[in-house]
Amino acid sequence: MASKSRVSLRDEFDDLYEGYEDSSVLGAQKDILEDPGLQRAIQSSHGERDRLGTARRNLLSSRLGIQTAKPVPRPIQTPKLTTGNKNSDAYRPASSIRGAGYTAKSGRSSASSGVGSPSGRLSSGTPVMVPTIEPGENDQPARAAINEFRRLEREVQTILDDAAVLVVQNQHAKAIEKMKQSEKMRRKLHEIPDWNPAERKSHLDPLLLKMSWYNAEVLVASHRLDDAMKVYVELRNTVGPDEQLSVLMRIALLHRRRKEYEQALKLLHKLLDDLPTDQSHDRLVVLREAAACHALTGRWDTAYKYCQMILQDTDGPEAAFNSLVCLVALKSDSKRIESAFVKLVSLKADFSATPGDRMDPGVSEEYKEMISHDSLFMWEKQRKQKLELYILNAAQLVANLDSDAISGYEWCIEQAKNAGRTDILSALEIAKANTYLKAENFAKTLEVLMSHDTDEEEPNLRAQSCGMLAFLNFHLGNFKLSKENADKAYEANKLSLQACLNKGCLEYKEDNFSAALQYFQEALILNSADFRASYYAGMTLKALGNYQDALTVFMKLNSVHLNRPTVLYQISQIYQLMEEPAEAFAQLEKIYTLHPREPFILRQLGELADKLGDKGAALWYYNESHRIFPLNVDVLNWLGRFFVASQFPEKAITYFEQASKIDDSVPKWPLLAAGAMRRAGHLTDAYNKYVDIHTAFPDDPDCLKVLVRICQETHAPAAEIAKYQQELDLLLRMRPREVPATAGGRSQLQPQSLGARPPTAAGKNAFGQQSGFSPVLSAARSGLSTANFNLDAEDLEEFNVTKQRPATVRKAGKLAVLEQTSLDDAAVDDILPGMVRK
Repeated sequence: MASKSRVSLRDEFDDLYEGYEDSSVLGAQKDILEDPGLQRAIQSSHGERDRLGTARRNLLSSRLGIQTAKPVPRPIQTPKLTTGNKNSDAYRPASSIRGAGYTAKSGRSSASSGVGSPSGRLSSGTPVMVPTIEPGENDQPARAAINEFRRLEREVQTILDDAAVLVVQNQHAKAIEKMKQSEKMRRKLHEIPDWNPAERKSHLDPLLLKMSWYNAEVLVASHRLDDAMKVYVELRNTVGPDEQLSVLMRIALLHRRRKEYEQALKLLHKLLDDLPTDQSHDRLVVLREAAACHALTGRWDTAYKYCQMILQDTDGPEAAFNSLVCLVALKSDSKRIESAFVKLVSLKADFSATPGDRMDPGVSEEYKEMISHDSLFMWEKQRKQKLELYILNAAQLVANLDSDAISGYEWCIEQAKNAGRTDILSALEIAKANTYLKAENFAKTLEVLMSHDTDEEEPNLRAQSCGMLAFLNFHLGNFKLSKENADKAYEANKLSLQACLNKGCLEYKEDNFSAALQYFQEALILNSADFRASYYAGMTLKALGNYQDALTVFMKLNSVHLNRPTVLYQISQIYQLMEEPAEAFAQLEKIYTLHPREPFILRQLGELADKLGDKGAALWYYNESHRIFPLNVDVLNWLGRFFVASQFPEKAITYFEQASKIDDSVPKWPLLAAGAMRRAGHLTDAYNKYVDIHTAFPDDPDCLKVLVRICQETHAPAAEIAKYQQELDLLLRMRPREVPATAGGRSQLQPQSLGARPPTAAGKNAFGQQSGFSPVLSAARSGLSTANFNLDAEDLEEFNVTKQRPATVRKAGKLAVLEQTSLDDAAVDDILPGMVRK
């Protein structure tokens, strides 16, 4: 087969293969053996190995990765071609052995014959004796060093790749840990033994330089600018002249991010002087950074000059937009600003909206769909979106130069039409609708937005306009229209985060928690880092009663948004629902450290401390809440009851009186104040208080019961007792309602005149508006129910006519209390706010 191939090649290249098969290797060997001059040269060069020859052989073999040869015994009796080492029994190859680092050591394993020839034999049929490649005994340390380096190099590259992936995933702490591992590998690389200095420098220096670059970039991404600056300064002293400009550029950027603008400008000016003329891209980057530094220092005129220098070299939208910003900051003439806007709008987009616009009509839709995800097309799409964003922001600046922003937007829309930029007209119209909405001109807002609710509208813009319509109708009370518009926005662009959130919120409003959770989960798929989607999903899980999953969601949110009050409050509420007051208390304490003057949180802490049995801590928190916001009747109620139970009714009177002034629509608070007066022994004041309550609330049976009782105990005139008794009987006959018997066997009459207490201004504003706290946290209270202000059994104990009361006598127009038997302390809490007997 080999012979045929050679014949065919010879026919085509006669001059190249002429005499190829006529050659004889054995004849050539014989001529070499009979040449005395060659034999002397071989003996002189290889008979004795000097130190230099060995070092060169070691360096070449280790650098190229070539193994040295080992001897192979010949199977036939032919003349031997040997070198000056006549004492060795091993055979040597018929070639120079310096480059391969051959060593003559007998006892090596032989290689299989036939290697190196297509047929395995020469043309004469003689087996080929080809030496194998293997390190010699003097090359082992250098070879081991290079192998160790390559192993460590692979480990270092894996670490660097992992760090780069973590930086892209915004896991900067883990990326920093990876770079610490690379520093440990750096020490191991320096500790490789028996490595030639020249070899070490040629292999190790590029790898160490690469590690330093990675370390600096990871530190910059992790916002550790000071550490990154140290690494870049070291790199500046290490890299060659070709990379000096890159290092200086990064140092200048670090100076700008550290707000060291003068140092950054000094380096940028040096770079402008040193940059070659052919590096136009680097020059544009330097000019852009210099313009930014001048703008940040307030030198808008110089920044404008730099932007004009950029526009001389390229028609970039960023430089055109920055020029307009500089003119607005300088309060230039409106003509110059309008001219800058016209120049920005006139920039042509040399790319199409869809890949199909640049293809032949016969191209299949499947191919178009595949090409739409091409990286080049995605890059063009991003450029287009960036240009549109610049134009929209510039239109906002131009429109708001005058007080009439609507006319400003109309002028911008007209300029866009003149420039042929029909692709941004809808976006400008929606921006104009936003202006109407801020001016609370809802009719005009609806008119503009509804004009874009068409099937011909671009999907993203239609989703945006329908989303705004859903928002506006929701706040106008048109929930049906709001849901319809939210559905249209979702159908127009199911990949819109806002559309998914709007759908979920509307389902949550209608208590369709399962459907709401589905939309919030879709939003999380679109953007897992969005705070609203995660927060709403947690709220929905809590409404579904899935407390453990809701707790997991809020815990993850708290790990990302550390110590955010709304998240901490929801975690506390879930712990309360799971009946873990200690954990709930710990979360509220974190909010207290962030907002120590929030009265609602102080009241919640007082409630939980009371549940945990720490009355002293509860009293302190309630007192602090009352001191900051003294209009919360819930706090006043707790403080009054606490002091009654602690046998300090005089203090309780003060709190109940304050509550009666805040909420004078119900008789509960004055009744509690009168009861505290009776406990304190002020019977005359208590009697007068009950008379005043009866005058203000003549249909309240509880007040009449107490008045009848007091008159009977104080031996009042029969006519007075009969008067109150008749009024009580008439009231009870009109509205009888018997409450089931209590544990003591007594029955109680439920008061009918007291309905549920309406929320007062104090109750509404106790958390959000009055205290200045975040309204989001105020909205987070939606899961809490306010206390029921109807008189409960605990309150009615004070007014139960069947209960024994202290025997009293009327002396000289004053009520005196007679000595009574004592009650145990356990019964005192059960009769609050009844009289504490001594």
